[in-house]
Amino acid sequence: MHRRTTEADWAETRSLGTAATRGALTSAVSTWTRFVVQLATMVIVARLVGPAHYGAAATALVAVMGAELVRSGGITWLIGRAQTLTAAAVSTLHRLTVTVGSAVAAVFAVLTCIVPPDALPAGVLTFPTLAVVFLAAGVSAVPTALLARNLRFGLIGTAEVSAAVVSCVVAVMIAATGGGAAALLVQSASYAVVLCGIVVTACPWRPGRPAQLRTLRSELAFAGNATVSQALDWAVRSIDRIIVAALFGNAAAGLYVQAAQLAVLPIEQVNGPLRRVAVPALARMIDEPDRFRAAYRALLTLSCSVLWPVFAVLAVLAEPVVVTLFGPAWSGSATLFRAMIPMAMASVVAGITVVVAFAHGLAGRQTLWECLVSRPGTIAAYGIGAVWGVQGVAAGSSVSAVLLVVPGYLVIAGRSGLGLRDLLVPLIAPAGIAVVCAAGVAAVVVPLEAAPLITLVVGAAVAAGLWVALLLVIPATRRTLRGVGRVVLHRVPEPASAG
Repeated sequence: MHRRTTEADWAETRSLGTAATRGALTSAVSTWTRFVVQLATMVIVARLVGPAHYGAAATALVAVMGAELVRSGGITWLIGRAQTLTAAAVSTLHRLTVTVGSAVAAVFAVLTCIVPPDALPAGVLTFPTLAVVFLAAGVSAVPTALLARNLRFGLIGTAEVSAAVVSCVVAVMIAATGGGAAALLVQSASYAVVLCGIVVTACPWRPGRPAQLRTLRSELAFAGNATVSQALDWAVRSIDRIIVAALFGNAAAGLYVQAAQLAVLPIEQVNGPLRRVAVPALARMIDEPDRFRAAYRALLTLSCSVLWPVFAVLAVLAEPVVVTLFGPAWSGSATLFRAMIPMAMASVVAGITVVVAFAHGLAGRQTLWECLVSRPGTIAAYGIGAVWGVQGVAAGSSVSAVLLVVPGYLVIAGRSGLGLRDLLVPLIAPAGIAVVCAAGVAAVVVPLEAAPLITLVVGAAVAAGLWVALLLVIPATRRTLRGVGRVVLHRVPEPASAG
């Protein structure tokens, strides 16, 4: 690793395209490794604690999701996209994230002394574990962002996988000894601590003399808008489970949360590494409209070509997936999960729109859209859907997501130089792949009438074969894969302005 430094930039960036693509692939590999570990843990813990304990923990885990606003919020996006960033500015941003994380941790410490343990899902451990999560998030936010800015995605991936392994072992041990909801909360705290320790130790950057806040007004305005946008997303992704828990009980909340996790997890495994790389890479292309447009189209095609077929096939295999992974007690999650499939597919597209907003410096426009239209509309859909029970809440999330994805894109695209055609054309190939994969799987497994595990294995094999064949046959996806391959093999000449 490089020597210690107070500077924001220490990596060579002349080969930005190659480094970014390699970074995306490295990040994707580590993210999928972590996904496998966490999915296995989720399955084991869910089987051990049952829907009721799982639903009780879900309400507390809403706060853990909020910690991502500190660790991966607007300040980290600012560090990723800023063309120039002084050492003093970075030190100030680091102080801000540490202060915010410490302040939230202090609030949880006070609540520990006020709220009776019997009223909490994990008893006396509930608030201390949440305090640890926020404190670790505040300390690690800027070092993680600087590693990403300098394209050290392999290091970030190693840290995340290591943290996932340790935290998952801890969670299974606690669940196996009857810890119930505490297993999920301690898992989050141990993950945050291990990740923080590795990132802070490995990052060559160290804080120096800070800049005055008044000199960073424009930067903090961008970070604030980005954070508000993410906070609204967090609120919307949290309020549905709170509504379900309040209206229909912890067992129903457990089934709902499990279905939502199945819908969100695949998106996080692809959009997470892509966004981490795409924001700083696209930010350097905003003065080259044609190059920016081509990169956006490729990013959208790649994301949807990977995720849309997955969701389409999972819609067909929902029951065998849930019963095989979690057991018969969780079978109610299958219908909820199927109702959330349109929401998941729309979220893939919306996630790439957010990348455009952050990369192009349009976080303020994104925030206005979400404050005035998107998030209120989604919350209203939850409330209306609740009239029809838990299934109605799940369906409401899908209806609102599908209706809002195109208007949301147009609000951002109007300022980024992208048009409606740039959205619709890249979606044609992924939509065709998804339809063919789902139809092929249904044609094989519906007449099969086999046990859930056999149905799942056969369906997955058919889907994988169709998916690979279609990726290689369809011109749009073939061109995208060829472009990625050329960069990986160092056969793409880098423009002089890439860095």
